[in-house]
Amino acid sequence: MMDHSTIDAGSVAERYVTGRLAPEEAAAFEEHYLDCPSCCARVEAADRLQRGLRRLAEEAAVRPAGSLRWSRSPRLALAAAALLAVALVPAWMERREIESLRSGLSSVDRLNGDLQQARRDLAAETARREALGREMAADRQPQTSLPVVPLTPVRGGEGPVRTLKLPAKPGWVGLWVEPGDADFPAYRATLRKNEGAVVFQASPLALNDLGALLLTVHSASLSPGSYRLDLDGLPASGAPVPAGRFALRVE
Repeated sequence: MMDHSTIDAGSVAERYVTGRLAPEEAAAFEEHYLDCPSCCARVEAADRLQRGLRRLAEEAAVRPAGSLRWSRSPRLALAAAALLAVALVPAWMERREIESLRSGLSSVDRLNGDLQQARRDLAAETARREALGREMAADRQPQTSLPVVPLTPVRGGEGPVRTLKLPAKPGWVGLWVEPGDADFPAYRATLRKNEGAVVFQASPLALNDLGALLLTVHSASLSPGSYRLDLDGLPASGAPVPAGRFALRVE
């Protein structure tokens, strides 16, 4: 079966009307245009053109010889141009419609691509949020065996260094701190690496019934190296007061 690109390129409709198609081409075109409104319109326009040209030729044939040359040429030319324009209008409109459809399809393809990308981005964001939710839920679960490291204060610039071994599975670790003779309503604890970067800070902290502080730090925030915990007392008024320094090594 023929398509419109073949019909346009070969002026098939016009050749069909003038009987210049081979029998097999004519049969293929008839199979197409009987179900195609635009091609039916082209056939009708081409047929009107042929009939108009034949009528003009018949009128010219019966005119006096002296007036034939003067009257036939302008009238025939104008009529032929008008009929040709009528024949070409359906094809021109069809071509414009095809171009419009192609442009619309291109826009649809672009929108579909954007939609697919948005869906992929949404799926990735959903997966990330679900993973974060699972991680947070796991963190909220109580740990049956919380590793706790008791820290000893450093006095006179020297003192024992406690060692914390990071658990194989990330989780919470405890640091047990006793301020000793210091007595303040609240405390501030700051854990920093020896290079000075702050890893953890919490305040105000109150002593428990045993006169100590249990600080919980997530192991994911720690890396192997040396750390220092500074404990400051927070009086009811005034600036914080140093209440102790503790050394820690993480392996």
